[in-house]
Amino acid sequence: MSDAISEPTPTPPTVGANEAVGSVRAVAFDCYGTLLKLEEREFASLIQEMLHEHGVHHASGEDVWEAWLEASREMVRRDGRNPERPLEGPEPPFRPFSETWPIFFGEAFQRHSVETIPPMTAFQHLWDVLSVAPAYPEVAPVFAELQARGYRIAIGSNADDDHLVHALDLAGIDVELVLSSEEAQSYKPRKPFFEQLCARLQLEPCEVLYVGDSPWADVTGANHAGLPVFWVSRYPDPDRENMMRATPTWSGPDLTGILEALPPSAPA
Repeated sequence: MSDAISEPTPTPPTVGANEAVGSVRAVAFDCYGTLLKLEEREFASLIQEMLHEHGVHHASGEDVWEAWLEASREMVRRDGRNPERPLEGPEPPFRPFSETWPIFFGEAFQRHSVETIPPMTAFQHLWDVLSVAPAYPEVAPVFAELQARGYRIAIGSNADDDHLVHALDLAGIDVELVLSSEEAQSYKPRKPFFEQLCARLQLEPCEVLYVGDSPWADVTGANHAGLPVFWVSRYPDPDRENMMRATPTWSGPDLTGILEALPPSAPA
């Protein structure tokens, strides 16, 4: 999940696979689109369903979603930042999704004359979906194998605490550390988020493999913070991939590729 969808600035090349493979002691995962089945591309259709449920047919889910994204970018501009360069500048003021998403819905609804759905109702609709997103089928066996090899497992997600914790509990996902953006008071791709993740694991960035599906928030963000990266590319999307400004250390269509990338046992 993101605070603003925009194109990151170029970052230095990531560490090479041969260099990274021997130092990884922990694997930290993004959540939605990586562990749990809810991808950003689904938001327009979820909004479409909500509009139809409330008898709104003059605006499409795609239209409202695009206006929602533009509202998020406009908030970044009001904060004095450039939404096209989210890695630059001082750490922005933190606002949880529970505060910003109703604002984005309100502005999107106003733009498309949606008058019968309160912004808080729309926010709650997405919140409920986030809270019950199921795990991808390979999550449990991959976690079990990583733990058997001695790797520590963590989760670092752009999410508010309540829906994230509920979804992980419902999916039966239990790991050593869960760091939300709300707890970190920072959003990916910002460097402080990844620094906190490593600090809480008491590991150097080179010792934490970050796994995520977002070319900019996960791959570019983690690379910018000095972490090796496994990019989960579950579906082709050239427009989304063009946002990437770093080369992942490894990549694959699902999480099983991590087991091929890492050694059979973690460093002692």
